[in-house]
This record gives sequence, C-alpha cells and structure tokens, in this order.
Amino acid sequence: MITTNLTGNLGNHMWQYAVCRTVAQKLGYEWGINPTPSHDYYNGMNQMYFMDINFGKPIENIQFEFNENWVFYHGVNEYVNITMSDSNIWKISDNTKIFGHNGALGAILQSEKYFKDYENNVKSWFKINENYKQKYDKKIKELGIQLDENTCVINFRGGEYRNIPHVVCRREYWRDSINHMLSLNPNMKFIVITDDPEFANFYMPFQIPCYHDEIGFDFYVINKSKWIILSNSTFGWWAAWLNDNANLILAPKYWASHNNSDGYWSVGECYSKKFTYVDRNGFLFNSEICKKEAEEYYKTKNLY
Repeated sequence: MITTNLTGNLGNHMWQYAVCRTVAQKLGYEWGINPTPSHDYYNGMNQMYFMDINFGKPIENIQFEFNENWVFYHGVNEYVNITMSDSNIWKISDNTKIFGHNGALGAILQSEKYFKDYENNVKSWFKINENYKQKYDKKIKELGIQLDENTCVINFRGGEYRNIPHVVCRREYWRDSINHMLSLNPNMKFIVITDDPEFANFYMPFQIPCYHDEIGFDFYVINKSKWIILSNSTFGWWAAWLNDNANLILAPKYWASHNNSDGYWSVGECYSKKFTYVDRNGFLFNSEICKKEAEEYYKTKNLY
C-alpha cells in the first residue's frame, strides 16, 4: 500500500491525490488516502466534497517514506521552489508514504509528466457529483450567468495571495489576456470567479461582474467555461485542466513567478499542454516552447 497527505487547499490536494493514485496503479500497489487534510484554510474539511472521490482502502502497514526532491533557487527579487518531476517516485517500495522535501508533510508533485499515459484515468477520478451539478446549474441560471461562446471566465486568486503580493499577476497580465480574447471575439463578455471579489476588482482593467460561492460552485463554473483566463493557482489549474470543452485557456507564463522570472518557472514544470501562456509583453506561447525554454534555463543554471 502507498499513501500521502493532503495539505494546502483543493488544487494541492488534487495533485497529491492524483500522483499517489497514478503511482499505485502503475506499480500495482494498493493505495489509500486520509480524506481529512492538514495545514489548510478550511479546518480539515474535505474540499473535494462535490466530486465522487474514492479514497481507497484503510491505511495500514506503512513502513517507508519517499521524500520528494525540492530545488530552491534565488530568482529575480524572490526565493522560489523549482521542483521538477522526481523519477525516483516510480521506484518506491510497497508500503510507502509520499512526503515533501526532508519529511515536509505535503508533497508538491506539480508536473504533467506524472500523468503520462494516465490522463483519462485521472479525469475519471475527479468526476463532479450529479447532485452537485444540478445544484450548480440551478445557481448559474439564478445568477444569470451564460457560459456560452461569448463569455470568458476569469479566475482570480486573492485570499492569502494578498500577503504575497509579488505572486499576484500584474494588472497588465489581465489587460493583455482580456485584449487577446476580445481580438478573437469583439462581443466577448467577461465574468470573474474569485475567492476575493474586492481584491479582484482592483486588478481588472474595467468593471467586470465578480462571483464567489462555495468551493465546488466556483470550480464548476471554470470547468464548464468555453473561454478561460487563469490566475497562477492550482485551484484554477485543475478546474481548467479537467475542462474538455474550452476553446482557449490563457495562463501566466512562469506561473507564480510571472512577475519576476528571467526564465524559471515556479513550480518548475507546472506548464500544461492544454494551456496557452501569456508573458509580460502580452505575447503568447504554447507549452512546448515553454518547456524547451525552461529546460534550457535549468541546464544553464545547473538546476537539474
């Protein structure tokens, strides 16, 4: 049996869950995960409550630890964690618990490489419960939200990001992303899904309706959208990554280091083939270009 901890908030939980279960499936081990997270902002609540989540078997006989390798780096005006996928995870013994660096309770594990050949499995694990779908569809209708070809959903992360202002994407990122959407469709309308409407309004280039409800509703709206502009949040990453109907998903290049980076990503490999990335000049990049640039940077800086 293998297991891991759920730490941080929903997006982090989904990375930890997905990688743990993928490793178990690939290596042929039984698995189980405690649904009660630690070190979160919701007092241990199961934040995946709106999904049909299988938490596996009761956890027992754990004898070993796997510690994810983290790389810390003095970036441009910031100290960042540049953690690439750790291939040693595919060599772990049965009866192992996956931890972060040097026994940190929560692993990061934010790389699509872990899902190679298992993408459909991962999608099937995070199905939204039908009762919640009906509830959220009703709420969408009540609010007058139209998730059609003329509506772009902006996911803005506030909350604890207020205390780490260098992580919050500059106003120019939102302006450039909105302008790109308008270049594709001059009739495009915008709504903001956010945990912090007041903070979001401060960053938008013009007045845009902001909505915030429970975790599941906010996730569902992003997941149903045709056009998406993301913040550098794992919450939005998963809601968009699981969306198979989006025409275009824009995200900040260099992710949490969008404002500062000279080539590195925070976290190191969190780019996705499903997203298009916007740099500080408003130019667009696909994930393959981002990946190539990042790998060249890491080799030059001896970060591998």
